[in-house]
Parts: sequence; structure tokens; C-alpha cells
Amino acid sequence: MRLIVISAAALALACSSVEDRAACATSASCPSGQYCARTSDGSVCWADAVRPAVSLVTASCATTPCVRDGVLRVEATVTEDRELASVEAALDLDSGARKVAMTAAGGRWVAELPLRDWPFEAYARPVVASVVARDGARNEGSAAAAPVEVTRLRWVYDAGVPMSSAAVMDDGTVVVGLSRTAEQLVAIHPDGTRAWAATVGTGFITAPPTVGTEALWIGSNDFWLRGAALDSGGALTGAGVNLEGAVRGGTAIATTLGKEWAFAAAMSGRVGATSTTPGEVDKTTATFAYWSGPIFTVDGRVCAATSGVASNLRCFDFDGALAQSGAVTIGANVAAPLAVDAQGGIWSGSQDGKLNRSVFAAGVLETTTVASLTASIGDSPIVAGDGDVFVGDEAGYLRRLSPAGVSRWADAPNLGAAVLAPMLLRGGPCAVLVSTRGGTVHAVRGDGLEDWRGVLAAGTELRSPNIYTPPGQPAGAVMSTAYVAGADGKLYAVIVDGELDTSAPWPKAFHDPRNTNNAGTQP
Repeated sequence: MRLIVISAAALALACSSVEDRAACATSASCPSGQYCARTSDGSVCWADAVRPAVSLVTASCATTPCVRDGVLRVEATVTEDRELASVEAALDLDSGARKVAMTAAGGRWVAELPLRDWPFEAYARPVVASVVARDGARNEGSAAAAPVEVTRLRWVYDAGVPMSSAAVMDDGTVVVGLSRTAEQLVAIHPDGTRAWAATVGTGFITAPPTVGTEALWIGSNDFWLRGAALDSGGALTGAGVNLEGAVRGGTAIATTLGKEWAFAAAMSGRVGATSTTPGEVDKTTATFAYWSGPIFTVDGRVCAATSGVASNLRCFDFDGALAQSGAVTIGANVAAPLAVDAQGGIWSGSQDGKLNRSVFAAGVLETTTVASLTASIGDSPIVAGDGDVFVGDEAGYLRRLSPAGVSRWADAPNLGAAVLAPMLLRGGPCAVLVSTRGGTVHAVRGDGLEDWRGVLAAGTELRSPNIYTPPGQPAGAVMSTAYVAGADGKLYAVIVDGELDTSAPWPKAFHDPRNTNNAGTQP
């Protein structure tokens, strides 16, 4: 018996003449539903109603869950009996609008999708990857992978005891103070592993550390402001000043008189100064308690706010010794850190809801109440490049006000718990990142609409955020890691779109990632 093999093209042509078909060079020149078939008599458009088959679609990342700036690897098996034109992968993050070509590898089709290339209006959510295959006749076959979880939470470092707000070194190392009596200063690598720890005195450290050029500066509940070495040991420099009361607020640093000086304010009502040279110290006489730290203004003054009800913003000239240069009343019981605008105006928020701006006019310190809120202001206002001020209150409202105190938002968002100092961002969809005393973190757009929110530590107080932006990222897709410390003893590393807005004169609590509290430094 003789076996006769007939090709598919020959079988088709047996039913119809090639001359009945349109000639073609490629399938793109054929009508939809037809492809360009190659025959011995030439290439012609031929009908094809069979879809490509897509199966065994998988999606995975190097980590589980996937992180916001990670890469999602999509694989699929595709079969087609005639002409396979394209295989593409897409994500439901933009309803499949963005398509990425897949390539054949080892019998599978593969694509690697950088998640930073897609919008992500969530703290965490499942993401679905789909694969679409098209043949020459424009028939489509598709299938989707099982959802994969994508999150902004990069890692969590658990110290086991409440920690201060973080300071960030230029290389991305994060430094926090801890509420314990040994190894109270801890440094953490950008990957979330511990770099080193150091014992600094005998008291808890609740004040945020400051990264100077000559030392790490730390205020302690054992009454001291000290300097510690910047290297991976945290050994004390021998410099320091005893302020006779717990130091609860941040440190301000400035290079003056040929060296770096650090300034702190204490619950004893004293402001003190020290350098890295042992014995070089000064401190003021006692007034009311300082709950927050001092700032160093653009005109070279050291200013701090007390918990008193009169003359509670105090400024000092410094030439190796602190000499009071002005005092003015800025509302009752100021515990929130101060901020400075581009003109040198000092912004403060008080527990009686006053948002004030203070300036020196003809050498006299004067203040103006810019806005009176209905709830206490418990943390620092921040100042944007256009002069607008962002400030939260204890009732949970986040507000954006013009320099004259006019609300930019018709409805200020309520974040559900007392609002801490926001942090200004640029290069992404959101204007500010802000945490709350209820354990949540929020990304808010410039118009006041919330882009996303995440629960880090439900019902537990967080600290104001800090930020690190790795260099060498692709233009237009810069992402940073925000560090949010908590009273639960954990440091949360959260991926945010964009970076710190350095065009702002005071973009975050304590001014900059190193927490210098110095209006003259570059944010």
C-alpha cells in the first residue's frame, strides 16, 4: 500500500485556485482573518480561523511577595499551526494598556516586567499578568497567570523596643535610637540587616539621631548631648554637654568657628552646645521644658520652642557661647518641631491649634498667627517650594495652606488618627508621605486626594518618616525607600514613587535625611 502525504497548503489549494486569492508579501497586507500563505505558485492571502493556544502562564518575582520596584517574570507556552505573529505580556495595573513583547526561550515564551514601569495606586495588592498571542490572521489567544501579591513593604527590622525617628546617612545606612539602657544606637544596612550597635550613656534614646560630618549626634534621656563616631562602631568621641534634663527632641548642627557644633534643648529648660573637641560646651539658664529640639536658621541663630505659654519661642546668637537674641509668644505648650521657610520665617504649631510664623524685624522677634486650627498641632509643619505649608493635627486632618493661611483643599483629608510631620515628594504621583499615631502611612496627591494607604502597625504610634534614594535609577522612574519607625520597636522600609523634594526649604521633619535641623543645608 502506498502512503501519500499531502501538505496543508496543497490540500487547501485543491479546493480553490491560487488565482482566486489576493497576492501578498506579508500577512499585514491581508484582510483580518487571513494570513499570507507561501505556496509553490506564490504567496497569497488565505483564511485562518484558528486562534493560537496560550497555556501554562506563570508569574513570579525573586522575592515573595513581589516588591513595588521588583521585576515580574512572566512565562507561557504558546502553540500555533500556521504563522505566529506576536506574543505579549500585560498587567492589570493599567487594565492591560501597556504591552511587552515576549521572547522564545527553551520552548517557553518569557518576558521580564519591571514593576516600576506601571502605576501602583496601592500599598499592596494582587497583580494579574496576562499573555496574548496573535497569529498572522490577527486571531488572538490569551490566558492569565494566577495573581501575585505586590507590596511596597521592602522589609521590617524588629529591635524589640520603641525607637526614635530614623536618620539616614549618605550611603543609605539608617540610624535609630532605642528605648533601652544598652546598645541604644543601632545602624541598619539598606537591605534591612543590622550594621552595628553602640551603647551611648545610660538612658533611653527617644530623640532622633543627627548625622553630622564629624560625628553622629545623640540626645539622651540621661541628660546628655553626645557625639559618636561615624564609622561602624559608634564609639563616643569624648565630646558632650550635660543639659541637666532629658533630651527628647532632635539636634541642630552647624559648621561655625571652624568646626562642627551641635545644639540640643532639654526638659530642664536649657539649650546647650558642644563640638567634637572635649570641653567645648555652653548652655543657657533654665526656663520652661523643651519637648522638641532647636533649629539653626538661615541667619545663623539657634531657635527653640518651650512648653510655656509666654515668650516660648527663644532664639540665641552663637559665637562659642549662647546669648539670647529674641523671644516671642507662639501659642500654648509647643511640642512640635519647628520649620523654616525660604525667607527665614520660623513656622511653629502649638497645642492650642495655632500655626504661627515668626520673623526678626529690625532685630526684634515678632510673630503672626497664620491659621487657627480646631485641634492641637503635635508635629512639625513642612514648607514647600511654592511657600505652601503642610501640617497635620491631632484630630487626624492633613492640611495644605497658602503662606497667608488660606486652605488649598476644599476638604482636608482625615487620615483616621493624629497626623505626624509629612514628607514632601517629587517625581511621582504624590506630594506627601505622612504617617499617623494610629499606625498607618498615607501617600497624598497635591490636590488632597489619597493615592494609597497602608497599615504598618495597627493602633500603634509611628514616627515621622525619613527617606533614602539610591543613585543611578532610570530617569522618570525614580523610587525611594521611606523609613517609618514605630513605638512597636519596628522599623518599616516602604517603597515610594519619587524622591524628597529638595526644592522645598523645609521638606520634612528635622529638615533633611540626616536630620540636621539646619535651614542652610541642602535638603
